[in-house]
This record gives sequence, C-alpha cells and structure tokens, in this order.
Amino acid sequence: MYNLVYKSVANSLTSAQVDEILTESRNFNGKHDITGCLIYHDGFFVQYLEGDAEIVMALFEKIRVDTRHYEVILLSQGNIYSREFDTWSMAYLSDKLPNEAFQYIKLMVSPEFEIPDMSVIPNPTSKRFWLAAKNLLNKIGHDNFN
Repeated sequence: MYNLVYKSVANSLTSAQVDEILTESRNFNGKHDITGCLIYHDGFFVQYLEGDAEIVMALFEKIRVDTRHYEVILLSQGNIYSREFDTWSMAYLSDKLPNEAFQYIKLMVSPEFEIPDMSVIPNPTSKRFWLAAKNLLNKIGHDNFN
C-alpha cells in the first residue's frame, strides 16, 4: 500500500467545477481501488491518495498536469501498512462545512502554510493530521462525503 500527499492552487474554480473534480475522482478511484481525501479551502487543494503505488503515481502525474490548478507540490509519499480512508473513494472537506472543527483543518491549509517553517503539528504530511480530517468526516456524516 502506498500514499501520497500534495497541495496546489486552484485556478479560480466555481463550486460546480470542484463538484466535477470530485465526481471524476470518485469514479476513477472506485475503478482503481484508490481511496483518499480532498481538502479545498480558500483556493487551495490538499489531497491525500492511497492505493497501489504504480496507480497512485500514475494518477499523480495526471493530476500534476491538470490545468484546473497550478503549483502542484508533492508534500510526502511512501509505503503505508493500511489505509486511512478505506471506505471513501474520495472524502471531501471544505470550508463550506458547518462545523467549527474545520478551523483546525483551515489552519493547516491556509495560504501562509509552508511545510519547512511549520511549527504547528500535525501538518498535512503527518498521520495525525489525516486522522483529524477523518474524525471530522465521521462527525459530519460519512454518507454525505464518500
């Protein structure tokens, strides 16, 4: 099992375009046994992908050249023992969620966020960050976001 985390800047997307990205992701991921989570906040994406290494890397190369975003930066990648988002083809979190807990996620993905200088832990490269995202998803209702 393999995982990969990246961040990027959206190209002025409408909510309909973000929904289209989610639909495409969920369809592709369901067919290729990929799971993960997409976070969209203030024009920035952070995405966690997990699955077979070759498929995840091929998908990332496709994502890297997608014109709907730019400044695609690989934050982390590597082998994992088990999936974090095993029941989500693509979970989704955005600042439109009516939940104060999203403030934690927002802090981690704000435009000022930079990995090398980050003093707040966890950050999007850490397992604790993605566990927090998963817990938030569980609190707001899994069926609405898989």
